[in-house]
Amino acid sequence: MSATILGGDYVFSTHYNYGYSIYSLPFSPDIFKGRVLANQPERGDVVIMRPPHDMDIMYIKRLIGLPGEKVQIIDDVTYINDEPIKRVEVGNHTDEYGVQFIKFKETMSNGTSFFSYKMKHPNKQLGLDQSNFGPYLVEEGHYFFMGDNRDGSGDSRYQLGNVPFRNLISKGHLVLFSIKEPLWDAQAGFFEQIGRIWTWISSIRFNRIANSLYEE
Repeated sequence: MSATILGGDYVFSTHYNYGYSIYSLPFSPDIFKGRVLANQPERGDVVIMRPPHDMDIMYIKRLIGLPGEKVQIIDDVTYINDEPIKRVEVGNHTDEYGVQFIKFKETMSNGTSFFSYKMKHPNKQLGLDQSNFGPYLVEEGHYFFMGDNRDGSGDSRYQLGNVPFRNLISKGHLVLFSIKEPLWDAQAGFFEQIGRIWTWISSIRFNRIANSLYEE
């Protein structure tokens, strides 16, 4: 999701948007099926979920395709049911490691807008063509997700696949806090951990605090 979300970002999210499944509860006890107080997610939402291929972790990705829709990418432009998502180049972005991106504003059919990023010098990971994909039909009761970093995302194109509605946990809204160095190093001893305080304080990304996950 870089640069919308970076490692070390703490994202504020809400559970009530989609209702509640067992994955909304601590330890995910298998006490009921489906969702309670269910509401359908909207195209363009940033969603925290349990990925079907590894239910012990959580993913956060952008919702692109709804149940029953055809998703296709042609020369970096995403099409939903053969209609292109509006995409306008708005500038350049260089990340903390010096990787250069072209920055785009994308606008979904429901009016939700966000920024996506295309590497200026993409690495074709494992020989995959990141600029073209599909066509792909989203199963009923499932959703198709993509990362805003279109060349570096393990999303529904190649890893995540279709995600069932039950696996959705919450909707992301904004970056609540951001820090480049981890707050806690599990490998460090107590006194070493105390000594790290100034290290992580100096690595707080103040410019990211309260950043929206959408273009507003």
